[in-house]
Amino acid sequence: MHPDDWITRTGGIAAMTEDDIAGLGIPVDDARAVRKGQTLRHLQRDGILVSFAIDLQVVFPDNASMRSTIWFSLALVLVASTSSAQAPTPPATPAPAPAAPPRQTPPAATPARRPTPAPSRAGIAITVTNARGATLAGVDVEVLGVSDRSGSTNESGQVSFVGMQAGTYRLRFSGDEVITFEREIVVRAGQTTSADVTLNPAPMPEPAPPPPAAAPAPTPSPVGPAGKPQTLTIVDLIERELIGNGEPRRETLVACSGNTRTTLVQLNENQPDRRYDTAEVAYYVVAGEGAVRISARDMTIGASSFVSLPRGTTHSLTRRGRRPLILLATLSGAPCEEAR
Repeated sequence: MHPDDWITRTGGIAAMTEDDIAGLGIPVDDARAVRKGQTLRHLQRDGILVSFAIDLQVVFPDNASMRSTIWFSLALVLVASTSSAQAPTPPATPAPAPAAPPRQTPPAATPARRPTPAPSRAGIAITVTNARGATLAGVDVEVLGVSDRSGSTNESGQVSFVGMQAGTYRLRFSGDEVITFEREIVVRAGQTTSADVTLNPAPMPEPAPPPPAAAPAPTPSPVGPAGKPQTLTIVDLIERELIGNGEPRRETLVACSGNTRTTLVQLNENQPDRRYDTAEVAYYVVAGEGAVRISARDMTIGASSFVSLPRGTTHSLTRRGRRPLILLATLSGAPCEEAR
């Protein structure tokens, strides 16, 4: 509250004697100490707090018997309402402090894991040469181990592998012109391991065998002269050339032209084994009975039977019965002038 409001409520200026001041429990010495223009002063006695908002002048006459008057132009504010005459109010019993919550044991902290450091990478630098110290290009290199790699040497005989893990590796060198070679090396972390390798040349391959000589071209069979065309009756020919009883064999030429020869063969006795190496033979039975033996097998033949034998086939003819065995034999493949 503003002091002017207090003056309005109290009717303006209020007057107090020294006894009034003493009745408030304020020592007179303190009242004399108040100066005009002091804004605020706090006085405390027996637990009573009084606050003055003062704009006044205190005048006490020198005559102690005279009553002095104090003129207040501002307000007296009693902050503590309890009078000094009243018995002091016993201090209030403080409320019991709330019970502290039970202390909870925090869970044991899991120790933080230290990050595993990344493995330090390494590499291999390889140089391949021959026994004379010349570098070898195009050699296949295979690296087997923790980090498998493969490659071929360049024109300088070198090949490098990077980003490899430390460890023991087996190197394998191979190629068409070198002997395959293997060796082990140890690669250390963070280092490039050098490897100088000397390879031996591969043995010269044996020359391929020459191709077999071509078989000589078969010599064409000579071709005999062309014969004359003719027509005849076999029965008439047999009547003219019939074999006698005392003859074992009779052969009569029927036709001859080029490489074909046809004869009339009459047998009173068995014909031993024979073979035509350069000609095929065909038999046609005109009369009589008999057998032809081919590869130790006998096959019966009679009038109108036909037998064809390729060249190089061994065969024999056997007569059966009382009459002669009469056949037409045709040879082809050799000049007809050559007797058979």
